[in-house]
Amino acid sequence: MNRKLTATAFAISALTSVSAFSQTQSYVGVNVGMSHAHQGCGATDLTGATTGCGKDDTAFKVYGGYVVPGTDFAGELSYVDLGKFRSSGTDGSGSTKGSYWGLGAAYRPVFGNGWGGVARIGEAYGTGKVDYSLASEAGSHSKGDWHPYYGLGVNYAVAKNIKIEADWDNTRLTAQVPTYASSTATVNTYSIGATYGF
Repeated sequence: MNRKLTATAFAISALTSVSAFSQTQSYVGVNVGMSHAHQGCGATDLTGATTGCGKDDTAFKVYGGYVVPGTDFAGELSYVDLGKFRSSGTDGSGSTKGSYWGLGAAYRPVFGNGWGGVARIGEAYGTGKVDYSLASEAGSHSKGDWHPYYGLGVNYAVAKNIKIEADWDNTRLTAQVPTYASSTATVNTYSIGATYGF
């Protein structure tokens, strides 16, 4: 009788643990870091006036996710501010401010001993706003476009529901100076922050 009671208690405990493990977990996160544009200074290059540029700036990311029960896969929504990429030249100057909304999937495996990882992929709707001052004209212009995004990261649990996370994210940003063709640049973001699960 005692063995049956013990076995029943063990089975109930195991089922409870599995049930708790399979519960959907939501999370939010905030990261701050640096963005780097790989192709010139964006749209102002097309004016032919650019002689120098700043390809790096401060970036931040805010995101939230919803884990599929019993798996390491999640859906994520994110907003990323890429900062400004500035240019200067003989005939004027300009800056391209970039940001995007991302919607996609994340794979978040647990490695053990508090360590875990993340791989992301999805679609981003980015906006590139160009402020320009050229010899013949000045103003600002915003252009939105869809591009894929992807990224990798590593995290470490410092508490039950809190993880420190370092991420690399990649997407493209399209911008345009009026009367000139649009320009698309690849932008990498390197950031660190924290996630909170609930």
